[in-house]
Amino acid sequence: MHLIDEEESTKASGHYSSRQCQAAMVARRIRQMAGAETGKAEFEIFDKQAGGYRAVEYRDIVVLMRSPAKRVDDYVEVLRLAGVPVSCESATGYFETTEISDCLSLLKVLDNAQRDIELAAVLRSPFFKVSDTELAKIKIHSRSEEGRKNFYACVVGYCKSGPEAKLVGKLKNALGQIERWRVLARRGDLGDLVWQIYRETGYLSFVSALPNGRARRANLLKLHERAIQFEGFASSRAGNLSLRRFVEFVEKLQESGRDWRDASPEAEAENAVRIISVHKSKGLEFPVVFLAELSGEFSRQDFKEDCLVEADGLLGLRIIDKESNRKLDSMAYQLIESEKREAELAEEMRILYVGMTRARERLILSGCEKSGKLREIIRDGFSFGDGPVANWQLRGCRSHLDWVLYGLSRRRSLHKAFETGLAAKCGDGDLFSLNVYGESEFGQLCKYVDKLKEGKSRRAKPKRKKAGAKRAESKVLREVKESLGWQYGFGGAPVLPAKLSVTELTHQEDEFVRLDYSKALERRPRAVLAGDLAGRIDGRLVGTATHLVISQINLGEAVTEEAIKRVKERLVAEGGISVTVAERVDAGSIKAFFDSELGRMVLDGKNTVWPEWPFTCSVSASEVRDSWFVTRSSSVKLECGDETVVVQGIIDMLIQTAGGLVVIDFKTDDVSGKEVAGRAELYRGQLEVYGRAAGAILKSKVVSRWLYFLRQRREFEIK
Repeated sequence: MHLIDEEESTKASGHYSSRQCQAAMVARRIRQMAGAETGKAEFEIFDKQAGGYRAVEYRDIVVLMRSPAKRVDDYVEVLRLAGVPVSCESATGYFETTEISDCLSLLKVLDNAQRDIELAAVLRSPFFKVSDTELAKIKIHSRSEEGRKNFYACVVGYCKSGPEAKLVGKLKNALGQIERWRVLARRGDLGDLVWQIYRETGYLSFVSALPNGRARRANLLKLHERAIQFEGFASSRAGNLSLRRFVEFVEKLQESGRDWRDASPEAEAENAVRIISVHKSKGLEFPVVFLAELSGEFSRQDFKEDCLVEADGLLGLRIIDKESNRKLDSMAYQLIESEKREAELAEEMRILYVGMTRARERLILSGCEKSGKLREIIRDGFSFGDGPVANWQLRGCRSHLDWVLYGLSRRRSLHKAFETGLAAKCGDGDLFSLNVYGESEFGQLCKYVDKLKEGKSRRAKPKRKKAGAKRAESKVLREVKESLGWQYGFGGAPVLPAKLSVTELTHQEDEFVRLDYSKALERRPRAVLAGDLAGRIDGRLVGTATHLVISQINLGEAVTEEAIKRVKERLVAEGGISVTVAERVDAGSIKAFFDSELGRMVLDGKNTVWPEWPFTCSVSASEVRDSWFVTRSSSVKLECGDETVVVQGIIDMLIQTAGGLVVIDFKTDDVSGKEVAGRAELYRGQLEVYGRAAGAILKSKVVSRWLYFLRQRREFEIK
């Protein structure tokens, strides 16, 4: 058994899913068995036809899945990357392959040459080798003529008056070849047409030389076979009608999301790992079986409907409770649901039994689940002792892996791997082995997939061109990048706001000033608010009230605690602040400020003091952009040109002295004395904007900028 720890694997998964890594695990194990890793097969199997033992081969290995339709593509891709031949009837993606897409585009053009996209695809395909640059030249040349033309008309027009003789010759040859094939399509059979195209263009040989060429060639041969089959089913023997109906048939398949599976080369089909569903394996046996994706949860879609129907016609409905507005299960619904669940679990058990009894020599189980859940299952299964697991416990399982673990819960290796502390009380045998893939092992699987893809990229890498051609391409590529990378000079202007507050500009990510809407729904009218806020006043209300009290103090008189209390009483009487909030305003901390050196500067009659000084200034958009776009868009900084942004704010206290301006900002943050310096750095940008605005508006030099922390009664200068 091979188990991937889902909790640990997510730390090392990178950009690979757990399914891809399970496929990589299966691929590596298959290569080890068949001797692809070491050159020697891992074990031998008994061959009934030969009457003796022989080394295991790919054709002896089968991968079984409960529902391969949604999972098989990842397995096919990884196994083929690992060099393991695969045969799978459920794999899709046939129409998306390059060679089939080129051939279908050609057939569509032969049916109707006015298809612009298909015609362009055919011209740039290996059939006619028209480059992208030449396609652009064809379109650009058509702009000089009047009227809007489709691409076919552009091609015909370029053949008549195009400036480049080489491109004109190439297009004339392409149109002539297409016309000859159209004549053949009208006169002959569809299968003969496809084969004639292969023979005249050498397309089969061309794709055979590409990476994964054998599979590509098999896909083209399959297209020829399907054309012959369709010709036999067509109601009319007229070739042109058969071509048109075949094109319409393929288009309908693509529109409905249906696909054909990739064709397997004949040699691969003879010696290839087969991926089939458990249902199709009934009655068959295989030397080596991988039972994959055991951790896939059972489908419960049939139990989520609002109406369940029993075989006898009994209906079970969900009832909506008017008081709670919730759906409740009726008795009939619960009964039918229980019966359906029992039948579904019984079917899943039969499927698991079929999958586990298909192997003659080796059975390998694989799955991915969280280690905590696996540990819990193993412990619960051990608690039942040597007896069978209770039915109620099995009914609660959500996957085949849960059942398998309950059946193996007395194995010592499981308890050792998941550290349950019960290993000493368990037995063990030689028929079962366990491999658990944690973070490090999962990382190795990811690297294994990367290595396979890198190997494929190296095989597909074209030969180097001459140095001169490389330099020329580099210059063209550089010009294209410059053209594509050009940005509109005002591209950031629509994203950037026209007006900002100082807080929005300088504290976008500051958790201490971020807007909090957590109590917005708890607001109540002022008439019922009084007397109900004691003990749970928001600190921001206290801070706002403190700033208001300081701004209302008469600086022409002595500032005492009694004077501050009178200011609070007046604000309460006027309705500026509530009684409970006023009680939280610390008059002593305000008095301590006016007793400090900064406070004496405020009270100095020679200085001009502006409390709560509002300002509005303009800032260059390019300066705002550097901080604004960091958190509100991608890493690409859009240009804003010479636009400006209006910034508004209020300076708590601004002093005009003989030497210049002094900016003071009050803070009521609840921090310890050691944290004052660190908290002050968070407001550096805010004080810098204050000083810049005050200096520009009053045409005076800013000599100092101060933060005063009222609760700590400490000042801090921003230099």
